[in-house]
Amino acid sequence: MPAGRPIGGRATAAIVVVVLAAALWLLPKLRRTLIDQATWSDAVASEPAALPAAEGSGQAAVPRTRVLLIDGLTAEVAGTLPAWRAVCERGLTLQIDVGFPTVSLPVEVALWTGLTQQQTGIVTRSGHGGRPLEPPLDRRGIPAQVAGSIAIAENHGWIVRSLGFSHAEPAADPAAANLDVDAAGWADRWEAVARAAVASSARLVFVHVLRVDVAGHAHGLSPAYEQAAREADAILGRLVAADPDARWFILSDHGHLAPGGHGGEERAVRQVEGCIAGPGVAAGRGQLVHVVDVARALADSTGATLDPGSRGRPITGALAAPLAPDQAVPPLALGRGVLALFLLVLGLGLSTWGLRRWWSAPWWFVVACGSLYLVHGEPTLSMRMTYAATGREMYLTWLPALAAASVATWVGMGRSTLGRVVVSQLAFPMFAAAAAITACGGWPTVFGADVAPVVPRYTAWMSALVLMAAHGAGAVGLAVLARLVRQTFDRRGRPAPPQTEPAAGE
Repeated sequence: MPAGRPIGGRATAAIVVVVLAAALWLLPKLRRTLIDQATWSDAVASEPAALPAAEGSGQAAVPRTRVLLIDGLTAEVAGTLPAWRAVCERGLTLQIDVGFPTVSLPVEVALWTGLTQQQTGIVTRSGHGGRPLEPPLDRRGIPAQVAGSIAIAENHGWIVRSLGFSHAEPAADPAAANLDVDAAGWADRWEAVARAAVASSARLVFVHVLRVDVAGHAHGLSPAYEQAAREADAILGRLVAADPDARWFILSDHGHLAPGGHGGEERAVRQVEGCIAGPGVAAGRGQLVHVVDVARALADSTGATLDPGSRGRPITGALAAPLAPDQAVPPLALGRGVLALFLLVLGLGLSTWGLRRWWSAPWWFVVACGSLYLVHGEPTLSMRMTYAATGREMYLTWLPALAAASVATWVGMGRSTLGRVVVSQLAFPMFAAAAAITACGGWPTVFGADVAPVVPRYTAWMSALVLMAAHGAGAVGLAVLARLVRQTFDRRGRPAPPQTEPAAGE
C-alpha cells in the first residue's frame, strides 16, 4: 500500500469526511439544545452543599416585616449607598452567599422557602424572557403562610408572581404570563403603589427593585450602573420612611461581573451584602451566612415555618458558624465525577494510541483551551459567551488553533493510517466534551428530556468544549478531504507507462 493512502482507499476516506461534516453540523445544534435547556428547564432535585452545624436562637416574630431587594447589587457598591448604610448601621449587617446558580428567581425561591437551588431544582428559568412558576409557591414558601402578604415589583413581575404572595403586582399580561400588563403605565406609578403597601398594616410586604440589574446587563459595572444604584438607594430611603418601625430586611440576590452578567459561581457575583434592622435586632456585623439562613430569619420574623428539608439555621447560630468562602457551591456528584474522569482518561488513551510522532498529538485542542482561558478567563455561567447562539466570541479565540489540526492531519496521513490520524486528533477533544456533558448531567437532555444540565464550572465548559469538538472535526475533515481530492487527481493525471514499439513484421 503506498504511503499516506488511507485504509480502505478513497471510499473509506469519503465516509470519514461525511461523518466529520455531520459532526460539524450537529454538535453546535446539540450545544444550543443543552444551553437552551440550561436556561429554561428545571434540574433534577439533589442534595445541597453542606452547611456548618449551628445551634442558636431565632428572631422573635414582629407585627410587620418589610423586605426590599435590589436586584443585581454588588456588595462593593451597596457599601457606598447612603440610605442603605443608614438602615444597616442601625441593624445587623450580613455577608450573604446566595448559592448557585446566581439567577434571580432561583435565589428568591431559596429566600422564601429555605430550600437551595439544588433542593428545588429551580436553577434558571430565565431563557426566552423568563418562565414563571405555574402554579406559584404554595405553603412550602413563607408568603403563602402569611395572610394578606403583598409583593410589588418594579418590572419583570413574573418573578414576584411566582412566590406565592396573596397579592402581587404588576399583574400578568393575559397574552403571556412572563410579561407585565400595561408596563409603561406601571413604570410611572409602581413606586407609589409600593409605598402604600409598605405603609399598610400588611404583616409582610416585599418590594423588588430591578433597575440596577438592568443597568448591569446593559452596561456592566459602569457609571450607568452606579447611577441606577443611587436611584434604587433613594427609593429605599423613601420606602423605609413610609414604615420606619417595621423590621426591615435589605437584600440583594446577586452581583455582576465587571462587563455585566451573573449566573456563575464567582464570589463577586455569589456573595452580596444585606442587613436586618428594626425591632429586636441589635446593631452589629456578621460574617458569611447562606441565603437559607436569611430565609430562616424571615420565617421567624413572620411566624412562618420552613419546609422540613430546609438547611436554614437560626441567625445567631449561623453567625457563630460562618461559611467558608466557597462552602455554598454544591459539589459535583461523585458518580458523575468518576464517570467523567473515566471518559477523559479513555479519550486521552485513544488519542495516545493513534500517535506516531509527538507532533501528531492533538496540540490544537490544548492551544484552543489555553487561548480561551487566556482571553476570557475560565468560562462560567455569568459570561454572555457561554449562552451565545453561535459561540462566536469563544470560537474566535481558537480559530487559529484549527489550522494546526488540519496540518497535523494532512502530514499524518502521509505517515500513518487514516484511522490512527483521526483518532489521534479527535478522540481526546470528543471525549472531553462527553465528560463535560456527563459531569453536568446532560445526557438525558441529549436524548430529549426537559432537564437543565446546570452545575458549577462544568456547564460553562460544556458549552465551549462541544463547540470546540465540532470545529476540530471540521478542521480534520477538511484535511482528509484535501488529501482525498489530491489522491484522486494524482491518479487521474498519472501518465500511462511507456509501451515497446512492436517489431517489424509483428
